[in-house]
Amino acid sequence: MAPSQAGKREREMEMSQLASRNAPQLLPSFWPIDDQHGVGHVRLDGEPPANAAEVMPLLLQLAAQSDAMRSLQSAEGEILSEGAASALRGEMAERMRELADLLDEDSAAAVRLRAKALGGGIEHREMTLELARSGPPPAFEIVCGPLCTWRMKTRIGLHSFVAAARDEPQQGLLNELDDSLEQALASVEAEIGASGLRVPFKLPMNVTNLLISAGEAAGHPKHFAYFMPEDEWVDGLPIEEQRTLYMRNVHLARYTEITIPLAEALLSGPMRAAEVPIANTLMPWIRGHDHGHNVVVPATCYDSWMEALGIEPFMALQEAIADVYGFLMTISDAWLGITGVSRLDMCATHMAELLHYLRRGPEYYGDPGAAYVELSFLAENGFVEIDKAGRIAWNEEDFCRGMAALASALTESTVGAPDETGSEALLQRYGWPTETAAMRTFKAMRERLTNVPTSLAFYRTSDVSAVNEVPVPA
Repeated sequence: MAPSQAGKREREMEMSQLASRNAPQLLPSFWPIDDQHGVGHVRLDGEPPANAAEVMPLLLQLAAQSDAMRSLQSAEGEILSEGAASALRGEMAERMRELADLLDEDSAAAVRLRAKALGGGIEHREMTLELARSGPPPAFEIVCGPLCTWRMKTRIGLHSFVAAARDEPQQGLLNELDDSLEQALASVEAEIGASGLRVPFKLPMNVTNLLISAGEAAGHPKHFAYFMPEDEWVDGLPIEEQRTLYMRNVHLARYTEITIPLAEALLSGPMRAAEVPIANTLMPWIRGHDHGHNVVVPATCYDSWMEALGIEPFMALQEAIADVYGFLMTISDAWLGITGVSRLDMCATHMAELLHYLRRGPEYYGDPGAAYVELSFLAENGFVEIDKAGRIAWNEEDFCRGMAALASALTESTVGAPDETGSEALLQRYGWPTETAAMRTFKAMRERLTNVPTSLAFYRTSDVSAVNEVPVPA
């Protein structure tokens, strides 16, 4: 074959190979793609625990670089320009090392380890394992690397940046709650008539306030907690090597901007959502939920049947289990004595949060699926009343009785069950898309309350001059 013909054949082969490749798919910031979306804007005004004047410019630079890094990735995590990505990794690693020099010893060690991973000096998985085994989480948390967000959106780790500073008073309060966990569990047992409830391991939780986020972490809807290192794309670790990064100011902002408007339109009870002392209720609420995920009884054997039930139905039930056990912990005498709130405060908190989760769509996420199960159970069994317009009437006594009844039902059908039969029956009666009274509330949110935001976007005071700034509660 003549040289010109050979060259032509090679070019044709290259073009054929390019044409046969699947084009990279870009993952949009908003998910689900075909859902409703609205954004509320909230100012972040927290500061690093030390050297703020030097630290904040580095954080802003790392955030901008992380946005650039994320823009170079396809939905499958494919790097679309390796040269640009390599340069960004090197620059981010250098900024991280500069940042470490300004932090306390424990935080600096964690940041330097993450910088080493960015620079290719250690594998990402090994880095997360080393962090998990290094002891309690640091006071200043930095994530600069792959994060997975919503499981149905992607289980591929996409580049993210998160900087969060510990809320020391709230961390101290959480530690007190943990110290009284056994007393709270005893109260739950008495409430639902069960025995043998236990939490094998108290999963560490770092109570922080978010300073800045970028990359995939800035997508919508936002998280207010990450489960580490599972959300860092590292699965299969024993529970003793896992922990929760909780961003309290994000949770507070979400309640203020999203939950309250939904509740004002749809709830009728002894306390309005806007009257709830959320600065005192939301952290115990999520800590109870966190522990609720790990409650077991002697007969618990999920591994033998959860695949037969299906991952999405199982996740919805797990979130419902965490909700009901966690709620009952929060209204125990032990925890109420520590937090200083009332049982009614916690009831109003949970009722309002059910609406926020349900609004996201039970067909997309485990948490809304759980909210649908809970609201369906409460309504169908007469513990709350839902009118034709989807408005919910509730009272403290019946709500508490209903949550205890649901906890008892879930303990029997799922937590202590030998197989998936009981879970299937419970979901068939109360789960999405069964047409229960909860469907009226869901439709009301989707049809009449479209003006309520579905997610939040954050900005720093120095980033933009806003006419009507909405500060995040401390």
